[in-house]
Amino acid sequence: MHRIRQAIVTEGKFDRVRLSSLFDAVIIETGGFNVFSSSETRELIKRFARTTGIVILTDSDPAGIKIRSYINSFVKEGTVLNAYVPAVSGKERRKSRPGAAGILGVEGLDDESIAKAVLSVTEASLAENAEEPVTAAELYEAGLVGKPDSSALRERFLTGLGLPPGLSRKQMLSYLNAVPGPGGFREMLREFVSGSGEEN
Repeated sequence: MHRIRQAIVTEGKFDRVRLSSLFDAVIIETGGFNVFSSSETRELIKRFARTTGIVILTDSDPAGIKIRSYINSFVKEGTVLNAYVPAVSGKERRKSRPGAAGILGVEGLDDESIAKAVLSVTEASLAENAEEPVTAAELYEAGLVGKPDSSALRERFLTGLGLPPGLSRKQMLSYLNAVPGPGGFREMLREFVSGSGEEN
């Protein structure tokens, strides 16, 4: 059982039950897209963001990404950490068929993947980082955005990090500056470019 200060915001009741078995923390359930219409849920999330900070942990499918983006848009004060789980093909045991995206939700992932996603952002938030942050210009220079083959390259890079391949540029920058940190990202990028060169 991992004890963290931040509240974890997730989508559904099965995600909440799953996370409760791994973390000693407040778990807030959005009720899926109900967060768009529930002012009570939004106020609860904002209150915890201001007090303890929150970790957003949604599925890596389009619905989860939409819910995550919405939460980030309405929380204006406090601390918001974005934890990402890998996009793993499959279906949850309780379901007769996979979801529309064909990937596992938070509830269906293994303990290690979930713990790594959450702890990587909560531990990184404790560390002071004096390095210059990663910028959009660096992503462009690396070919990860703004170029003809950027989409395929970015998908390979993100998948290699165990992240959902559909992250936006803003989400990428937020994660890279928080978790590996600027220095860690630059080292990862050198290894990725070197590996790509060997494949060609």
